[in-house]
Amino acid sequence: MEDQTRENLNQLLRQFLDPTDAEAAARDIRTGERLLDLYPAPMPGPEIIARIKADMTAGLVRRHKVVSVFRRALAAAAVIAFALIALLNRGPTDPTNVFQANILPAAIWDSEDVASDDPDLAYFTGEVHRIEAQLQTLEAGDDDAAGNGSVDELETELRQIETELGKG
Repeated sequence: MEDQTRENLNQLLRQFLDPTDAEAAARDIRTGERLLDLYPAPMPGPEIIARIKADMTAGLVRRHKVVSVFRRALAAAAVIAFALIALLNRGPTDPTNVFQANILPAAIWDSEDVASDDPDLAYFTGEVHRIEAQLQTLEAGDDDAAGNGSVDELETELRQIETELGKG
């Protein structure tokens, strides 16, 4: 068995070192093993073993106390958090703390005819109706009734309205 161990060591060293360095490293390792065999370490006394065990036990007890305190603190924090959430969610909200921004006046929202209450919307609605009437006249083929309302003029007006809408 010892021969196989030496052969495994030699193969391992050859993978990392060139053959001459691998042999030198193997010799150094065998010399170190012989020295360890010649001078064995003394066995620790029973007092030293007892002191090591006591130190290990004290470390485990100290770690257990820290974990226990942490768990209790975490549980207390969770209870406090849930209690605060329950207390803050109880009852109706105070409407004085609610802020809202009105983009359109309230009268427009309450109105039945929004187009007539908003001046801009009323203007653009009138323009759309006028253009629709001109288109119907042009489709009917009655150019004189449109009042100089050729298709080119109509397109120009539509572009002007579109730019006004884009600005506003």
